[in-house]
Amino acid sequence: MRKKRFLWCAASVLAAALALTSCSADSTSDGAEPVGPVKVSDGGLTGDPIVIGSICSCTGPAAGSVGRSSDVLQAWASWVNDRGGINGHPVKLISYDDQQNPTTALAVAKRLVEEDKVVAIVGQTSLVSSSWQSYVDSKGIPVIGGQPVDAPFITDPNFFASGTTLPVLMLGEVAQAKKAGAKTLGVYYCAEIPVCEQLPQMVKPMAEQAGLGFASEKVAIAAPNYIAPCLAFKEKGVDAVFPGVSVEAISRIAASCAQQGYTPIQAPTGVSLQKAWATDPNFEGSIFAGSNALYTDESIPAIKDFNNALAEYIPGLRDSADFSSPLLWPWAGGQLFLAAAKAAGLSPSSTSVDVITGLRALRDETLGGLAPPLTFPEGKPAFPMCYFTGSTKDGAFHSDNGGKPTCIDTATAAALMKALAPS
Repeated sequence: MRKKRFLWCAASVLAAALALTSCSADSTSDGAEPVGPVKVSDGGLTGDPIVIGSICSCTGPAAGSVGRSSDVLQAWASWVNDRGGINGHPVKLISYDDQQNPTTALAVAKRLVEEDKVVAIVGQTSLVSSSWQSYVDSKGIPVIGGQPVDAPFITDPNFFASGTTLPVLMLGEVAQAKKAGAKTLGVYYCAEIPVCEQLPQMVKPMAEQAGLGFASEKVAIAAPNYIAPCLAFKEKGVDAVFPGVSVEAISRIAASCAQQGYTPIQAPTGVSLQKAWATDPNFEGSIFAGSNALYTDESIPAIKDFNNALAEYIPGLRDSADFSSPLLWPWAGGQLFLAAAKAAGLSPSSTSVDVITGLRALRDETLGGLAPPLTFPEGKPAFPMCYFTGSTKDGAFHSDNGGKPTCIDTATAAALMKALAPS
């Protein structure tokens, strides 16, 4: 139980950092409406649809990262319908914005289940999922894909991850730093949210297990500069840094350190890659590990489908500042639902039990190279044992290993869980 609670808290760290990516204010409304300007195509299909739902924090503090996630999922639904639907049936998507408000989130979850009669919640990017998790569990409604760093994907068998979950992702970050030749890994973590203090506790044993030194510094997102933490890391010999802060602060910290003549290897997590970093000289040579394939690597057919669909159904998004790696999460969730639907032969009369049967039938499913091998054992959460890696070079992001993931063996996984267990 203590290990489960520790993993839950640690998983909340990256979600908390993600929640800081926008300066917009929290909404206090407890109402919600369907979101997204993208009209879903029915592909000319007739007959009853297969109805799925989704919940996003599309407005509120996280709008800077996941604000367009509902649009992406709607584009996925159009893409599926225009290609024959699911087993010949149209898919109908109903998506609600919880405004990152727990009360609103629970209300829309109930609406999806009790009024909209969805068979699954797909591609969710809600940052307050803990407020509705137990409700959908009690109703037997599976949650399929979405933000893979969300805590329930580690602990809840009813949450089916469409990418690498947090423990292996963090192991990948540490392995990338070591592979790049780093000797000491430093972690910046946010001062604004208490749970961020869990991040050093999680990464330190991994760094030590890899033979790396470790240091950490608490930073305030609103600080006018980061000279003090930069110099502290420089004095401690930190030569690779992992930032557990908002993406905007990541850029400002890197710039502040460079002004002091301190240019360690930047190792931001692949789940928060921002388009602007590719051309920022402070991120040249940076490394990352990701939960899914690199969202810009069109040498991977599944990523090319993703980008082509955005170009077709949401023109201009890929060229906008809103385009970043978190927008791949809802698409990956949709593709996982599609794989399960095909495996189970879903139809409009199918139930959530049928959806889960389809998910359980999948074995090492990679969604065409989009995800690490996914298998969902009965009665326990999945634990994907692979992660994707890449680097920034010459103004662009690049995949390692030809876009294929790096996998850990069972002995490494056991050692990882032991390292994460609280003393």
